[in-house]
Amino acid sequence: MILLQSPSRFLLQILQDRLLSPDKGVDLDCHSVEFDDVRYHIQFSMRNPQVVVLSVSLPIPPPEAIFFDGLPFGAIEAIKAAYGAVAQILDPPKDGYNLTMKLNLSKLPSDEEQRQALLVKIASVREVVLGAPLRFVLKNLATKTVAPEMDQLIALVHRPKESFFLLPQAEKVTVVYPMRFQDSTDIVLATSFLQELIESRRTAGLNNAPSCMWSPSPPFELKGAPAQALTANAGFVTFVIFPRHVEGKKIDRTVWSLLTFHAYVSYHVKCSEGFMHTRMRRRVESLIHALDRAKPESEKSKKLVSGKSFKRLSLNDARSNSNS
Repeated sequence: MILLQSPSRFLLQILQDRLLSPDKGVDLDCHSVEFDDVRYHIQFSMRNPQVVVLSVSLPIPPPEAIFFDGLPFGAIEAIKAAYGAVAQILDPPKDGYNLTMKLNLSKLPSDEEQRQALLVKIASVREVVLGAPLRFVLKNLATKTVAPEMDQLIALVHRPKESFFLLPQAEKVTVVYPMRFQDSTDIVLATSFLQELIESRRTAGLNNAPSCMWSPSPPFELKGAPAQALTANAGFVTFVIFPRHVEGKKIDRTVWSLLTFHAYVSYHVKCSEGFMHTRMRRRVESLIHALDRAKPESEKSKKLVSGKSFKRLSLNDARSNSNS
């Protein structure tokens, strides 16, 4: 299975190109949209080639998810910790965006490896901002503590007007996803995919993976959640995260995997649909070939009323004629 990457390839490529040729560039004003309606706006000007203005638009939060000045809890502190003197947060942000930063490329580290690592971190601004409250909760889990303001059910936005839920405790953090899909075929495939995911978790090789459960109805942990947040046509998925899952550098992977779990499922559902459509088309083509081979030559050429004859085209003949 394919895991989505944290850095935006769009942002990373633009930043790398600008560093390679800062004096040969041109004025740049680009927009990009990623999955779950995360949008970027990046601007360069040759009047100041070392400065980049980056604006980020996040998914519209549902009523149960709390934003502070348009950003999730702890996002400002996370940006300062991740980017240091390289990034300056502009207040207010540009119209239509939740965050606008001025990046000073001249303040990047001189060491090549450190500079590349920071560029990747800048391209991962989605994870830094949206994952800030999740990272805060998991860091407390690593020390087996619970912050006073985080001792109850927490709703975090991950898709437009949709959220997933955290229930922090000193020994574990329970994460619950209401799984929603618009297409009826997606609902069936996602339900089957999630049930198979639960079964695969029980194999011996995955004993250290987080506990995973699926249920068609809201689990007990969502008691007290708003009624509109408890509607899910593909059931509810629950993960239980323990301190061993957030030790050291494991926390980065855990934050990103939890933040993009719905997108991960959606991606594989669409891939499954494409695979099945391809198999069905190939099967139909093979049946048509079999029918063509089964027809005797006398039936393939028939007489018209006018006395002229015509020949029934096979699938290959029809394709070659259409291409010509």
